[in-house]
Amino acid sequence: VTLIKQATAVRCLDLSCRRKKLAVVDETSNLLVYDLDTQQLLYQEPNANSVAWNTEMEDMLAYSGSNMLCIKTGSFPPHMQKLQGFVVGFKGSKIFCLHYISMQTIDVPQSASLYRYMEKKDFETAYRVACLGVTEADWRALALDALQSLRFDIARKAFIRIRDVRYIDLLNRITQQYGQKTSLTHDEEMLITAQVLAFQGKYGEAAQHYGRARAFHAAVEMYTELRKWEEAKHWALQGEKAGPPKPPPPKGFGPEDMPLAPTAPASPHSKGDAAPPPPPPQESLAQGLILKQAASSEEDGDLRAAGEMYLTAGKHRKAVEIFVKIAALDSLIEVVRQLPNTEVPLLQMAAKAFRQNSNYAFAKETILKLNDVGQLISLHMENHHWDEAFQLSKLHPEYSAQIYLPWAEWLSFNDRFDDALDAYKKANRSDLSLQMIEKLTHNAVLERRFKDAAGYFWRLALEMVAAPPPPDIGPEEALRRNEALVANFWELRRRADIYYAYSYIHSYIQEPFTTLLPEHVFNCALFLWNVLASSGFSAQPVANLLAQVQGGPEAEAAYLEKSRAESSAQAKGHLLKEVPLGISRVYILYALAKQSQSLGAFKLARMAYDKLQVLRVPPTWQHQIDLACLSIRSKAYSDQDDLLPVCNWCMTTNPLLRSNLDSCINCGHPFLRTFLGFDILPLVEFQPESDISLEEAQKLIAQEPNRTQSSGDGWHETTRAGAEVMSLNEGPSGDNGGTDLFVQKMLDAASYFVPGEPYQPVKIDRETLADLRPQEVYTADFRRFSPLLPVRFFRSMIPEVAIAVCGACGNFFHQETWELEFLQNRCCPYCGSKDIDGKSEKKSKSSL
Repeated sequence: VTLIKQATAVRCLDLSCRRKKLAVVDETSNLLVYDLDTQQLLYQEPNANSVAWNTEMEDMLAYSGSNMLCIKTGSFPPHMQKLQGFVVGFKGSKIFCLHYISMQTIDVPQSASLYRYMEKKDFETAYRVACLGVTEADWRALALDALQSLRFDIARKAFIRIRDVRYIDLLNRITQQYGQKTSLTHDEEMLITAQVLAFQGKYGEAAQHYGRARAFHAAVEMYTELRKWEEAKHWALQGEKAGPPKPPPPKGFGPEDMPLAPTAPASPHSKGDAAPPPPPPQESLAQGLILKQAASSEEDGDLRAAGEMYLTAGKHRKAVEIFVKIAALDSLIEVVRQLPNTEVPLLQMAAKAFRQNSNYAFAKETILKLNDVGQLISLHMENHHWDEAFQLSKLHPEYSAQIYLPWAEWLSFNDRFDDALDAYKKANRSDLSLQMIEKLTHNAVLERRFKDAAGYFWRLALEMVAAPPPPDIGPEEALRRNEALVANFWELRRRADIYYAYSYIHSYIQEPFTTLLPEHVFNCALFLWNVLASSGFSAQPVANLLAQVQGGPEAEAAYLEKSRAESSAQAKGHLLKEVPLGISRVYILYALAKQSQSLGAFKLARMAYDKLQVLRVPPTWQHQIDLACLSIRSKAYSDQDDLLPVCNWCMTTNPLLRSNLDSCINCGHPFLRTFLGFDILPLVEFQPESDISLEEAQKLIAQEPNRTQSSGDGWHETTRAGAEVMSLNEGPSGDNGGTDLFVQKMLDAASYFVPGEPYQPVKIDRETLADLRPQEVYTADFRRFSPLLPVRFFRSMIPEVAIAVCGACGNFFHQETWELEFLQNRCCPYCGSKDIDGKSEKKSKSSL
């Protein structure tokens, strides 16, 4: 059988594996390849001395010559590499060469042939070439190229070869979605290509393919998952510009499901069925992207960016919650400015956050948008903008009550205690006012500011007696409370007097120099010792005094404590076992002993030194006290007569030591002292008779008396038409023109006084009141503080002694020292009041 006719001599030949092609090397070193079926020359190659077909692939052969090995596949140009010897066999990717007498096996790559078939999109042949032996990278390249060319079968085989599960899963999803279709549309091909490119990491090209397929949402979703928000926004905008894609027809909706005839639209005014509600607005692609980006930023912890994105997307509640959480106040106020007034919960949440973070301006802006006056006033109070708060309260009086209590606390915190007390009073919180004064008093005593403590005790007495009664109080409790109020008022006033007097003793002992006269120090110490040694002085704590007037169980306990204190005070005498806090018995006795010795009150000085011997005194004083005790023994055991006080009512000479609250031992009339020097003033207390009203008594006192005063030399003083006239009688005065009705009443009352009975002021009638000179009468009206307190009247028995009375506290002073003190300090030395206009003249005027 003739296969091929060869004109030249044959050097080497070989048949293909299917015996359809014949390769011949002639003596001129030319390689000739024939198709045995058609006996045509397919191609020829020069420089060949041996040839061998691949036993596993029909179209692949290898030949050698000129020290080169050439591998030719199909009609592609041969692939050449250096090799010495003759090709004697070719199987798969192994070539067998004979070099002299040795056989060599050479592994040759099939990559070049593979890529050539891939370029021609001949994936079947490319797969067979790859099966001969290529690298994993070549398999992957074949798989990806086949996948992009929609050759899913070749791609699957290639991915299985390299065991790439991700791409196998992708192929499964693609084949499930498009596997039943015999042909794919252009958009579907673009979508598949885009998915493949996305799997390869070529996101830009994938997005382009998604855009060509009008699947902008897929591109947005891809970039969203990649957290590439700018690219996602770009494609979201592209999608919005392109318009919504046409929705696919619902599954199972065919021509048979179409209505036979169009249905007439329902009339908007038809009865019966109501109009269907409008469908909810659909989120745009860009808005959905922003929400996803916001959620992603929130997961990553970038809450500020998340809140801003929620705000951009119109999710105000979410934005407010995030900004409140991270205290981003500048961003939060932007949300507030965008919110309408109807979003009350969100505005309330923002206002609360601003107040918690002490941002007054933003909180005020938010509350003004809420139009909540009460909350705005509360904001002003929190930030101590009291002027704005009070201005609002003037426009809205219903909110006034809630301002004064915080204002009082703020004033107290800033050491403005007097203003705080007034604020507590306006807030109707007398209990807090009393507590604050009690603390101020206690602190002043601890800090040795005794004059300030006296002022606070006086203020405490005023506040306590003016405190409103507790609600639902019974008649018996109200009566007992009123009695306790009056008693405690005078007790607190007495303590104020004690601390005021002790301030001079403390200053005399502690300071190296003093301006006090010996008589003043003596009077202060004597006044203190007589009051503190009295059984009528109560040393119970201030808290008990306050509890007695507050009602409830505390009042009962306070009354029991008061009873025990009174029973123990009966045996006090001059032992002075209990003294108020901060007062030193040693200081009082030392000052009293020293000044008594210098003024000639040797009996009193001996008593004081004897008591100092049983007390613990400073070591530096001990030697001096011992010497003074010895030296006083040489003095007479008596006091000078001019030092002994005389009662202005009963004219009884009293001893220096008296344990009856510094009162007369005979009639009980208190010795009224000046509070600048503490010497005794010539004043006698009186009261109008019970059938005379206060107004009538004041009118009678204010009238000029129509009586004549005469002296022993015949001169008579009369008042005519408002002028004082002196006239000389012919003989010495023997009539009753100089009779003083007040002195007669006073002496009559003193003659009927029974020792041991409670003290009562002199009672005078209308005639006696009209006979008094207004210049000699002083009035202390305590009713302005409480209707339970009395109005006290005093007459000066020696008009030549100029006396001044404070208009606030009702204490008496020598007018000269009073004016000097007021010029120096511009206030009362006792109570600190500056309102004393018209109270320092020797006229009959109401002091309060």
